[in-house]
Amino acid sequence: MRYVVKIGSSSLTHTDGSLATERMLPYVSGLAQLRLDGQQVVLVTSGAVAAGYRLAGFAERPRALIERQAAAAVGQSQLIQAYHQFLAPYGLSVAQLLLTAADLKDGERAQNAVNMLNYLLRQPIIPIVNENDTVAVEELTFGDNDQLSALVAEAIAAPVLVIITDTDGLYDQNPNQCVTARRIKRVTAWDDQLLAMASGSSALGTGGMSSKLQAVAKVLRRGGACFIGKAQTTSEFLAIFSGRGNGTYFGTTEQIELFFSNPDFGVQPRPAN
Repeated sequence: MRYVVKIGSSSLTHTDGSLATERMLPYVSGLAQLRLDGQQVVLVTSGAVAAGYRLAGFAERPRALIERQAAAAVGQSQLIQAYHQFLAPYGLSVAQLLLTAADLKDGERAQNAVNMLNYLLRQPIIPIVNENDTVAVEELTFGDNDQLSALVAEAIAAPVLVIITDTDGLYDQNPNQCVTARRIKRVTAWDDQLLAMASGSSALGTGGMSSKLQAVAKVLRRGGACFIGKAQTTSEFLAIFSGRGNGTYFGTTEQIELFFSNPDFGVQPRPAN
């Protein structure tokens, strides 16, 4: 099975904006387990701006575009180095691809990116995609990696998009404002009214639930399935892929059973010698 997994800034950073390496470990362990079990996984990761703004000399997350681009340039190297360090014990390498939405919409550039991703997926490598924030002016201002992850999934014909965030799925009302809000565990068909249930964005990211649902819509319209939810341990992360994730599944019953039917991995994998 081929998966695209997107992890948001709020799941990878401390509240002060620094990179939370201890929070990365469960995801790295889970990704390694999937890959070593024969699954193909592309990781779309946020966190470059959040990880880099303090190292770039800013006391708080900058708002000016040029300052955010500088923070991304500094933080990207920190982010990819952490992934490399944590995946190496499993005998896996990382490959960094910095893309913009335009790269996946231009015919020649898109084909080059797809060819490279397809090649990397056949190797003991986890391709790690991030938005090229230092040049993606429009994307950095208005976009986010939710949309990029949907475009990557479409480009490489991945039937499943998993979005890890700091909330446990979609609610019928804003759970931060309404105590009677109920979580929706499964959405079997896309409805534009779903967007009305989404509001707000995470403190360290650019995308909120609305952006994630727009990404879901793209995947569902081509017959795929999605998950939006929260995972803080390796077992919680792997539970997503056996249909027991802490969040909301999107797709028909048949799609969810087909695409999220991997066995329960259970034990956290041991690093390779």
